[in-house]
Amino acid sequence: MSDPAEVIVFRDDPGEFADVAPEFVTRTGVPATFASLAVQWPEAAGTEEKRRLLRFVATAAGEGRSRTTRYLGKDEPEADGLSSFLAAIDSDSWWLGDVAVEFAAGESVEMIWFPGSDGVFLHIGAAADLLDFTVIPAVHEIALVLDWQLTVQ
Repeated sequence: MSDPAEVIVFRDDPGEFADVAPEFVTRTGVPATFASLAVQWPEAAGTEEKRRLLRFVATAAGEGRSRTTRYLGKDEPEADGLSSFLAAIDSDSWWLGDVAVEFAAGESVEMIWFPGSDGVFLHIGAAADLLDFTVIPAVHEIALVLDWQLTVQ
């Protein structure tokens, strides 16, 4: 019998998001108040499963916020941020950590996602209450649908 697929959410230390965020993300101004999480995919997670989880979480946590995808080396962001970001999953830009999506309300960036440079982690920065009361519950809900076990550390 194989081990259950497990998605792990790590709570980062305060201020860690700004330290790990690539320069092309931090140029947009990461609020000092951002808390952050790192989501580790199950080993057996496929591209479509990752997209499904992120689409669901973006729907729950991104309601009322515009989405903009940024790529390293491109000055102009992609117009339809979520679609571009999801399409990048498991591409070269994903595995190099060269893509990010920003969720904004008006001019204010309220949440940023970007993959770790090894593609195994997804880093999410936002206000602590958004992470605790929207992002983690949404990850838990879709993990159940995908038959993954969620562990929060």
